[in-house]
Amino acid sequence: MKGFFAGLMRWMDRIRRVFINGFLLLFLIIFFSVLFASRPEVPEDAVLVIEPEGRLVEQIVRPSPDSFPFSLPSPDQVLIADLNRALELAKHDPKIRMVRLELEKLQQTPLAKLQDLRKAIESFKQSDKPVVVAGHAFSQSQYYLAASASKLYLHPMGLVELTGFALYQNYFKSALEKLHVDVHLFRAGEYKSAAEPLVRDDMSEPARIANRAWLGTLWEAYKTDIAAMRGIKPERIQTILDAPSTYLAEHDGSIARLMQAEGLVDELADKHDADTYIAGLLGKSESDDIAKIGYRAYLKAADVELPQSPSQNLIGVITASGPIVNGEQPTGTVGGDTIAGLLRDARQNEQIKAVVLRIDSPGGSALASEVIRKEVERVKASGKPVVVSMGSVAASGGYWIAAPADEIWAQPTTITGSIGVFGMMANVHRGLKELGIHTDGLGTTMVAGGLRSDRPLNPELARVFQMGVDDVYSEFIKHVSAGRNMEQAAANQLAQGRVWSGVDAHRLGLVDQLGDLKAAIASAAKRAGVADDYRKVTIEPHMNFSDFFIENLLSDLGVWFGNSAIVKVAALPGAKTWLDGIRGVELFARFNDPRQIYAYSELPY
Repeated sequence: MKGFFAGLMRWMDRIRRVFINGFLLLFLIIFFSVLFASRPEVPEDAVLVIEPEGRLVEQIVRPSPDSFPFSLPSPDQVLIADLNRALELAKHDPKIRMVRLELEKLQQTPLAKLQDLRKAIESFKQSDKPVVVAGHAFSQSQYYLAASASKLYLHPMGLVELTGFALYQNYFKSALEKLHVDVHLFRAGEYKSAAEPLVRDDMSEPARIANRAWLGTLWEAYKTDIAAMRGIKPERIQTILDAPSTYLAEHDGSIARLMQAEGLVDELADKHDADTYIAGLLGKSESDDIAKIGYRAYLKAADVELPQSPSQNLIGVITASGPIVNGEQPTGTVGGDTIAGLLRDARQNEQIKAVVLRIDSPGGSALASEVIRKEVERVKASGKPVVVSMGSVAASGGYWIAAPADEIWAQPTTITGSIGVFGMMANVHRGLKELGIHTDGLGTTMVAGGLRSDRPLNPELARVFQMGVDDVYSEFIKHVSAGRNMEQAAANQLAQGRVWSGVDAHRLGLVDQLGDLKAAIASAAKRAGVADDYRKVTIEPHMNFSDFFIENLLSDLGVWFGNSAIVKVAALPGAKTWLDGIRGVELFARFNDPRQIYAYSELPY
């Protein structure tokens, strides 16, 4: 029997080695195939296929190097800069005859990012090259981009999910009470509602007022843009969505026919019909092959920089994208020390005449925000202008780091403000008691052991915690007051944790100008006195070898084996969901403010 088990173990060891070596061999074959493959070529009379799969991001979100054994970036990220660059190159490329948008894999996207991409599409169309879209169904985000097309096809049984904007959340106070969990929330700011669902069963009236305002602003902007693209009145969209059954009844319940009748789509047809239309535009018959190239392959094939001035006067662009966390962090998370280091590099580089800080962040650690803010002040003190460009969101800590800038630019649909802070503790001693678990012991002071979650929170420590939150909020108000050149009382009135749209922030003086990143860069150059002689440079953290290797490998796999190859090759079935879960838990674990006080405002809309 002993010999039998020894033989079985040897047999299993051989299988293990064959499996591991086989996997390694497959990986090396793919790697060297991609490494030595020839560069893709742009065919003549080509259709550029723009197919964003996943979510649009300003930076690739990488996990922390020590958080996950493989440290792979999520495969569902699309750099909006890549799409903009592909469209700009194609605009001037005689080999590209038109663009076909494939939008059905695009995830929900903030309106400000959609507007940014729409500008690139509209710019491409100025070259008299058409943009064609066909789909079975479009979400609200997808439809916004589809509406910009020269020709928009919807399947006769298809759907356009126009619903308007909403903000609904689950509230857990009663559930936590049943579990005997006490949540202690300490906050400064009447409207600061980030942790409200844990201590209430409904939305507070201040939160309702603030949310109604910014949601209304975004919805008006969405309707206005769609109306302009489709040649209809924005009021008509509102009328239909407020009484959908009435208008559907006129078309026997067919959403597709309603969409066509209202001018929201051009034709009811499938993708084959769209191919036929494209062939006709190219002067080909239906049976002829149509040359297509995906945007990833196109960027590889073009591999040229857009024309830039040869000037030695540089405008440095630093991107702060993601939650704000202490320390050194990978891209897609705003590391306090990381961004401060980039600002320091810009300050010490004599060729850099001004800095543009691009912020796309809901905030996070108050301490990390202050580390960055202080470095912004040092750049200004060196004589170099600092201009902030806000993306889809620059709220709470995102506004903290923006406040000292010489000038702040936002898009009309940017979510900003939320100038407030909070801290929170969950206490489970009552729940443990119900299970028969008790905590006892002693300490040399009242504070020792006082912050354990399995012991009741001492009222003295609760007062200490609230005083800390009030102190951080006071500092926040001082920075806003100084940076915006307004009285502290006025700053406090605009603060209180209230969220503002870019339009309202501009009206109230929290933002100086409305415009995109290009406008902010031009303004920075003007402030630096080099408006007619400058070029933009991106200032980024140095990638380590593993980051460089993985990112380039996955990018090439996407070109050669299709956009879904990253998911197919780099992850086992179901691993994407697993990785997303790990990323969420990892982010929560990396919220590492030593005082547990946060300027954070997550807005799921």
